[in-house]
Amino acid sequence: MPNGDQEWGIKEYPKLEEFFSKISEVLEDFAKIHNLLIDKYYHQGHDWSFLFRHPKGGIGKLQVQKCNEEHVKIYPMWWIDHYEENRRDSKHSEGLKIPIEKNVLRKELENLFQVIIGWEKEELEEGTPNPYCIWKNIMTRNKFKKENEKYPIPKID
Repeated sequence: MPNGDQEWGIKEYPKLEEFFSKISEVLEDFAKIHNLLIDKYYHQGHDWSFLFRHPKGGIGKLQVQKCNEEHVKIYPMWWIDHYEENRRDSKHSEGLKIPIEKNVLRKELENLFQVIIGWEKEELEEGTPNPYCIWKNIMTRNKFKKENEKYPIPKID
């Protein structure tokens, strides 16, 4: 159960570390080449995410999720948060299931990174304003802006 299993660190984490150790070199090299932030196991998930400031605004993300012992699924995403409107506009596509073969993984990470970079703002689905959005309740506009600045500017070929 994401974000609440008291036993996760004992039961799941070692298995995930063992699984991702098979492909960590490829994942870490990809992040280094493109200057991406790696976020591992967010909310106790079975994934590594690669985050960056999208050149057209907002945050880009590639999520590499364990499917089984031989496959991962890669999900490309992009979102732009609108503080004043309490809204997130976003785009994502179906994940791509691939074997954990290093050359295949490297190629597909590169391909999907370029896909995200190529998306246009007009393709983002406009989010519904959320009156319960916590942004304004927990941070100022300046702090909100600084939160996005923690994500690196990617190196694009």
